[in-house]
Amino acid sequence: DGSWESPECLCFILFRYIKIGDKECEFNQNFHLILHTKLANPHYKPELQAQTTLLNFTVTEDGLEAQLLAEVVSIERPDLEKLKLVLTKHQNDFKIELKHLEDDLLLRLSAAEGSFLDDTKLVERLEATKVTAAEIEHKVTEAKENERKINAARECYRPVAARASLLYFVINDLRKINPIYQFSLEVMVTSIPQAFNMLFHRAMEQADKVDDTQGRISVLMESITHAVFLHTSQALFEKDKLTFLSQMAFQILLKRKEIDPLELDFLLRFTVEHTYPSPVDFLTTQSWSAIKAVALMEEFRGIDRDVEGSAKLWRKWAESECPEKEKLPQEWKKKSLIQKLIILRAMRPDRMTYALRNFVEEKLGAKYVERTRLDLAKVFEESSPATPLFFILSPGVDALKDLEVLGKRLGFTSDSGKFHNVSLGQGQEMVAEMALEKASKGGHWVILQVSIVFSWKTLEVNMDGQCRAALPNGNDPFT
Repeated sequence: DGSWESPECLCFILFRYIKIGDKECEFNQNFHLILHTKLANPHYKPELQAQTTLLNFTVTEDGLEAQLLAEVVSIERPDLEKLKLVLTKHQNDFKIELKHLEDDLLLRLSAAEGSFLDDTKLVERLEATKVTAAEIEHKVTEAKENERKINAARECYRPVAARASLLYFVINDLRKINPIYQFSLEVMVTSIPQAFNMLFHRAMEQADKVDDTQGRISVLMESITHAVFLHTSQALFEKDKLTFLSQMAFQILLKRKEIDPLELDFLLRFTVEHTYPSPVDFLTTQSWSAIKAVALMEEFRGIDRDVEGSAKLWRKWAESECPEKEKLPQEWKKKSLIQKLIILRAMRPDRMTYALRNFVEEKLGAKYVERTRLDLAKVFEESSPATPLFFILSPGVDALKDLEVLGKRLGFTSDSGKFHNVSLGQGQEMVAEMALEKASKGGHWVILQVSIVFSWKTLEVNMDGQCRAALPNGNDPFT
């Protein structure tokens, strides 16, 4: 759990003995202690790090990008990816063959007696080795040139992989908002998170076909971005959706270098260190202090003097019903959208929610800010017997009716015996386990209502079978 810092544990590593009761027993020199934590980004004290070897197996953004690039190319240009694998194998074979030739030559030279020039067979062998080595070197040169051409063709698709990698780390950081936002904990052999990998492939397949390579790349990037947005949004509380959407837009724009990272950092942190009395009656002390802090940035030099000197114009803008839709006064209207957000946060922080929606709509498109209703049928299609559905319900919401309607449409009803609904409570765990066992064998649906159950340790074992389960709940009994 990441809390392993006990000095008693360190004796296993620092000394050659372990203590059993009141006895000290030496241990074998081959003894190794390996500890594993499920924490995504654990932090340990320096003294602990100095006494151990820490290994971080977490995938990095660049590492994931490289893996996703191979995935993109294997889908879009399978011929290139196949040829790259063949070339890689050939290059390894060439290295092995050259090593064998060198070893064989050294062995013959070391075994030669007298002058090796008098050994006709050895001289012939040397000549043959020289010719073979030259041929291999020529093949290696050709392979490197082919590899260069292949890599150049593969690089065309790197923006797609880079976008997908960026989006994964955006959704991966959502757990900082709420611990319940855990995405893609299961990993594939390739270390690409399974759920994200499935979403990535589905978005690639559903993207519109375009003959032009650059056009196709743009379509793929947009398809992946929107697919990740839809998939992630359905798992978020309403209050957190705009935060996710804004962060996604900010990170995409940072990658494009369309916004200044220092300006974004200021917008998010908005550090106001000093308080100043407001010289204008339409701004509070808090707002004026924020303006003074903004004026310290290079792009906003003199804004405090301009607000004070052109108070009438700034009052009109600041007191308008929707200032986020109005142009800033005078030369300030030329400021970028991110700079306008900074000024708005200083003077009208109450309009930031609307301003952020407008910002996202302007930069990513209207479809990202449109309100969409959960499509249960589509969610069902994205699930599998090994991927249960977990409904976190707000007060007064009942997902059971929607599940019954969908089940009836697909042939899963209580009358047919293929729809099992269990309200967990005292003594109902056994009933639920029996329903899970029966459903896993018959391909039925199991709905477990766990609103009053806070602990069920055997669920993970019972869920190992091939069953589909929907878990409508307002509490999470599994954490």
